[in-house]
Amino acid sequence: MAKAAALFAALRSRGPAFIATCGDEILVGALAPTKPLYSWADFAQVSRGPAAFGTVGYLAYEAGAWLDDLSTKPAPPVPLAWLGTCEAALVLSPGRPAEIRGDADAGKDLLAIYPEIPVDTPSGSTAVWSPAADYRDGVSEVLRHLRAGDCYQVNLARTVDVTDPGDPLQVWLRLHASNPARRAMLLDTGAFTVLSNSPELLLGVRGTSLLSVPIKGTRPGHRRPNALLHSPKERAELTMIVDLVRADLGRVAKPGSVRADPRRVGRVGHLWHAMQRVYAQLDTRDGRQLDAVDALAALFPAGSVTGAPKLRASAIIEALEPAPRGVYCGSMGWFGADGSAYWNVAIRTMTFLGPKLRPDLARLHVGAGIVWGSEPARECLETEWKAQKMLAALCR
Repeated sequence: MAKAAALFAALRSRGPAFIATCGDEILVGALAPTKPLYSWADFAQVSRGPAAFGTVGYLAYEAGAWLDDLSTKPAPPVPLAWLGTCEAALVLSPGRPAEIRGDADAGKDLLAIYPEIPVDTPSGSTAVWSPAADYRDGVSEVLRHLRAGDCYQVNLARTVDVTDPGDPLQVWLRLHASNPARRAMLLDTGAFTVLSNSPELLLGVRGTSLLSVPIKGTRPGHRRPNALLHSPKERAELTMIVDLVRADLGRVAKPGSVRADPRRVGRVGHLWHAMQRVYAQLDTRDGRQLDAVDALAALFPAGSVTGAPKLRASAIIEALEPAPRGVYCGSMGWFGADGSAYWNVAIRTMTFLGPKLRPDLARLHVGAGIVWGSEPARECLETEWKAQKMLAALCR
């Protein structure tokens, strides 16, 4: 990570740049911003444009309204989508020499040696949460909707603001040291910066093979995770979302190709999570081979951060949450020039608003999935578990 962080620091001093984890790999690259994106048609056109490595960026949660009748609050302070073209990315992985993907000539300077970045202590002030009582009341309201049969699950989030958060790269380094995630990204757009320490994969594409890995159910790392496999409440929470992911993938998949592995429990940093891998094969439509952009449109936004049914859950979220989500619960990732793709579910995500918006503020959101059997106090506590490492990397 030290070499990758030093390279990212050098690249962002010149313009937009990204650093990301992809399983055991770390990728770093410079980005050339594309035109502003005002619709899914804009996003899809740029995503399919020429770039030796690919296009890298994010979709905010509210961009889901581009694709469906998703209910959202007014637009967040950052754009609904941002993409940059990347001609070359440096890929670092344990036990292997550094590799340039994309244009080798464009990537020559990625192999230069840059001074290592020392890791400082956190500089932010005390975190300011949206009121716990309001969140518990929101959970109670969701439970009323569940009893009425309006929906089966809703992911409800709280906001946390941290003033004077310091350098996003320092926060990234502290998180990587204490709580590394396999689908993380730090994206500096030049105007603002987004950091996602996500463990959850929305979409992976290789050739015509699709993979999504929804996560639902959380326990602190010091407790035994058995309840995530055996509790009826926890099983129902994941099962409903896996069914939703299967249905979403079915919109672009060859008939009969959607399948899911058995549920499993995995340790993700300081937490246990239940998860399942869902697979599919891309279909053709009207004589055209569907691609990774079509697959992202089918899945976005992730069912694990809306609920089921997706549209009804989004309407409840819009009514109960105190602020727009922005990049949180959207997706960050890239489309490769070879047709591959890697897009996370942007949880454990914070936005540093930057000098033109709020230079002294980082905002993060933390949510929990509410189902029949949820308890308001416990769900509120779950949000605190999830924010623990993020806030430790931000606050003194």
